[in-house]
Amino acid sequence: MYANLTHLARHEFYAGVGDGIAKCPFDPEDNSTAIWVKTGNPGGHPALYSGTNAEFTKADAVIFRGDIFDENTGRREYTFKRTIKYDSHMLDKPDFVGSYEIGDYVYFFFRETAVEYMNCGKTIYSRIARVCKKDTGGKNILLQNWATFLKARLNCSIPGDFPFFFNEIQDVFKPSYDDTIFHAIFSTNANGLHGSAICSFDLGDIEEVFEGKFKEQATSTSMWLPVQSANVPKPRPGTCVQDTRQLPDTVLNFIRKHPMMNRNIPHDAAGPAFYQRDVTFTKIVVDNEVTISHFGGKSQDYTIYFAGTDDGRIFKISRWRNPYGKYESNLLDIIDATSPEPIRAMVISRELKTLFVSSDSVIKQIPIQKICSSSYSNCVECVKDPHCGWNRETGECSAYSQYLIQDPKNEIEGICEASMNRKKIQANFGSAVHLECPLGNKNSQVEWYHYNVDGRRKHVLPHEGKFVLTQDQGLVIIGLAEKDAGQYDCRVNHETINSYRIIVDLQRCSSPEKSGDYQKAYTEWCNEFQKYRSALQTWEEKQTSCLNSNSLQSTTAFQSNNPFF
Repeated sequence: MYANLTHLARHEFYAGVGDGIAKCPFDPEDNSTAIWVKTGNPGGHPALYSGTNAEFTKADAVIFRGDIFDENTGRREYTFKRTIKYDSHMLDKPDFVGSYEIGDYVYFFFRETAVEYMNCGKTIYSRIARVCKKDTGGKNILLQNWATFLKARLNCSIPGDFPFFFNEIQDVFKPSYDDTIFHAIFSTNANGLHGSAICSFDLGDIEEVFEGKFKEQATSTSMWLPVQSANVPKPRPGTCVQDTRQLPDTVLNFIRKHPMMNRNIPHDAAGPAFYQRDVTFTKIVVDNEVTISHFGGKSQDYTIYFAGTDDGRIFKISRWRNPYGKYESNLLDIIDATSPEPIRAMVISRELKTLFVSSDSVIKQIPIQKICSSSYSNCVECVKDPHCGWNRETGECSAYSQYLIQDPKNEIEGICEASMNRKKIQANFGSAVHLECPLGNKNSQVEWYHYNVDGRRKHVLPHEGKFVLTQDQGLVIIGLAEKDAGQYDCRVNHETINSYRIIVDLQRCSSPEKSGDYQKAYTEWCNEFQKYRSALQTWEEKQTSCLNSNSLQSTTAFQSNNPFF
């Protein structure tokens, strides 16, 4: 189709496609969708389905199928079909994000102003709509309109007594090899708390809602309520029949007034696959069924989500079923792709294990498995990624093979113990040391712990003039003293990433590196000063215990005037 259209002059016409009205928007910034359906249409001819604005003023949003022509003779066999013009019950200022054909239906995903919420204010809901491929409209009623159009709300929310909804769908992805699942990204309304989520929807749950009760509003001031089953005509409105022109007027009148389903379509788990505050997801692609056998055990299927953001990053998340059948997920990595430009398009090649990402000015190719070594510099993060594995011999993260260790479900305790990066640092008294905590996911919550020479553990917190946490999650210890000696562990989610053993050399002080003689003299002076300082502290402790209050005040004055304290 695209090859034929490329060389058409303005006055030329391609049968089955025609001009661009109702097929693509007047404004390139509008969110539209289209799909070329080759089979299942009336007469067995191919047809173009679209969701877009049909007017320059954007007042006429439409789900549309153009005239159907016989490709051999060029004769028009069936006229176009569309949603009812200016009917807010069907479409109300929609933003389309995707369309797919499955079986007898074509599905459209979009967000729109929620007509059922109008009596309470204004908000946006996410929808999925469907039409039958064989829909030829009605005979007298709905002559140029869909006779099978239905829509339902998509529910992506954090469960609870008062669920937190992500109401605005931004993108949707269906694997080409699986017609039973849809993966979508959602965001919150612009005037509320800001955040995004990933939810997956099972086709079985979608069909169950479309086969359920309809929703109606008796009057403009009435509440929206479910339609009783006894009031639904037969054949059931919205189902595919051989010729919709033969449907009775009762069915056509019913579906014209009742295009909305009563129930919301739930996501396929207890909660979203992943959600994050202060982030706006723009695009999503998914790598399904990464099957890996762990140490001779059963194989496990993982779903790997790649969610692009409006600041050019890609969130990589894995999801799997636990032994009880419930879904669990884990944030693996945050990849800097097109920063600071928003990601506009994203495609995944499962054969090449490669992501193709584009922004307004950049196109980038990201090999998923080859970036294991650059994304993860420690064992703990590496073994959680189903695409990667840790090499104990080289101490590196590589594309997974059966010879590398891996634990995506975090089941094997101590799997990285033998591969932990343990370092011994000998530092001079009074010097400063920088301890690194190498992480691929810079958003991970890092905690530092100190084990002194007696084995007592202490949580290290930032302290002015002593402990400083760097932007890359490292720790700087200033003015090393004898009490600062011991073991320092960098931990993420109670797992140790790096471990350091610090030995403080009290015989040497931190000194400038100029000459050997100067350093020796300077070290001796430092040693003498340390002896003097220790003796002075001992004397002050004795003075405090035996002097009266006046003497204590004079001692305090002496201490405050001492330039070394």
